[in-house]
Amino acid sequence: MRFRKPTIIGVAVNHDKPLARERSTELLQTLGEHGVRVLMENPGRGPQRLGIPQIGPEADLIFVLGGDGTILRVARELEGVPTPILGVNLGSLGFLTSVRSDELRKVTDQILQGAYATSTRHTLSATLIRRGKQLATHHALNDAVISRSAFSRIVRLRLSIEGELLTDYTCDGMIFATATGSTAYSMSAGGPILLPTARACVLTPICPHVLSNRSLVVDEKSTVGCQVLSAAGELVLTMDGQVQMPMQVGDKLEVRGGPRLVKLVTPRGHAYFEVLRQKMKWSGSHV
Repeated sequence: MRFRKPTIIGVAVNHDKPLARERSTELLQTLGEHGVRVLMENPGRGPQRLGIPQIGPEADLIFVLGGDGTILRVARELEGVPTPILGVNLGSLGFLTSVRSDELRKVTDQILQGAYATSTRHTLSATLIRRGKQLATHHALNDAVISRSAFSRIVRLRLSIEGELLTDYTCDGMIFATATGSTAYSMSAGGPILLPTARACVLTPICPHVLSNRSLVVDEKSTVGCQVLSAAGELVLTMDGQVQMPMQVGDKLEVRGGPRLVKLVTPRGHAYFEVLRQKMKWSGSHV
């Protein structure tokens, strides 16, 4: 599949990784050779500052040099602007950053010729309610997680779907994951893997104290309520590992499919199932 050749490219770099800085130099050189306009993220202060909220509406595509965490940050800061994101991994292969850094030049050439596809990913929104008042609503590409601190005891959470009681969980916390996030924390906690195109939400308890408390998959249109019944210690709500909010006994979280969409770029020759097989170390051969 060929898309319109991008002429304005955004670039976001995880400057905490030396290899990211090195590869960014290579990327800028390649982009310069093609004569495209580059919008380089500059998170500093002052008149030279250029953030993702400014880059997103103007760029045709954004290169992200970092890991899955950097992708999640950029996706959050786009705030629903559908600019396609291409993730370049600098370590082990990631589910969101499927391009290896050593193939950056080849992939860049392909992208600038319009030889790529996009995968549309759905998000979720989570609203924190305290004493009947909405405190905040945040959006996540991967997951919303209720967890306790290292020194806290177990918590009791009451889950409902569309206002109807599901059950009470005695556990260490709860993960609400999108299809994209089903291969992240939720999978580590024993949750199922969903295809990226699935419009659903996975509810996965963290270390449940009852063996019958298993993961549950609900339609993205369903509103899932989660109320904190008891907690001996601190609780925190974390969105995509990026945003944190403290929670109290009595607080309620309402989770539903979010209005924002995120587009991830898939270069030619890169496939989701290939990444999945490599990450999961599954065997397989062509017939």
